[in-house]
Amino acid sequence: MTSQASSKSALTAQLENAPSAGNAKLLRCPTDSLQRLRYLNEAEIITLFTPFIPHPPSTTLAKDMDPFEPLGRALPRQVRHVPYRLDHGMTETHGDFLPACGAVVIVICTTANVLGHDSQAFERQLQFARDVMTNIKENNMTAGIPIILLLVVDDANAQAYVNATDDFPTLVTINDYTTAALTNAVRVLFG
Repeated sequence: MTSQASSKSALTAQLENAPSAGNAKLLRCPTDSLQRLRYLNEAEIITLFTPFIPHPPSTTLAKDMDPFEPLGRALPRQVRHVPYRLDHGMTETHGDFLPACGAVVIVICTTANVLGHDSQAFERQLQFARDVMTNIKENNMTAGIPIILLLVVDDANAQAYVNATDDFPTLVTINDYTTAALTNAVRVLFG
């Protein structure tokens, strides 16, 4: 068994035996990505891409506040929070943020209130995330940085959404995007 394979096995065992933090679950993550993420240099920025969507029904946030602002505040490093519109996808502006980052967190939200507004919301968000991942892999300056997909899923189709994202090596799931759930997702990633 190679050391990389044994590291992955150790991480899998660790994840299976670790309690989930609230409703957040780290479903998969290569050991090297998790270590890189947890030990980013203080100067490295986390770029946070979040969908432009309505607040969750149970929100306590002010209506003029981005529903994912608490996620950016909970991350333990400097964060560049960049929303994306489902109808525009990845733009040149989104790509311009990538060369300066040490890690990328991309949020995909498939809750009932989001899918009720746009039945193609999942597909559009997934395409955005794949475009970001392709951009990162094709750029020598960013190749190898951790890419974390945060999937917000609250329905019976959760496994189908998880399966559709199998090309992302790191996946965290939560069942809503309240402040508490977003904070729990950060705890799962950063310990």
